[in-house]
Amino acid sequence: MGRKDWIENLTHQDRLRVEFTARKGGVIEIGLIQYEAEIEGQWKPLVRYDMAHGFFHRDILKPDGTQEKLEIPYTDLAEALTTALEEIHCQWEFYRQAYEERRRK
Repeated sequence: MGRKDWIENLTHQDRLRVEFTARKGGVIEIGLIQYEAEIEGQWKPLVRYDMAHGFFHRDILKPDGTQEKLEIPYTDLAEALTTALEEIHCQWEFYRQAYEERRRK
């Protein structure tokens, strides 16, 4: 129980960072679920789920420093955590490609 955190390598240039707090009975806080890519020798966050600003949401981070924020409704934090992890596992290649295309413009 308590704080859980880890980094999962998706490839040698792509990783998933996870931080949350759990207690008996389930997840009580999601600190961070973030897809990061190594670009030009630096790890950059491309997609982040968190509870900052008082609500669970996804940020898509763009090369120019702007973000797209989308509130994610949930009824259970454990379910929200699982859904976010699954979404990143399924979509990280799409997010990387979109980020790279925005960089080239």
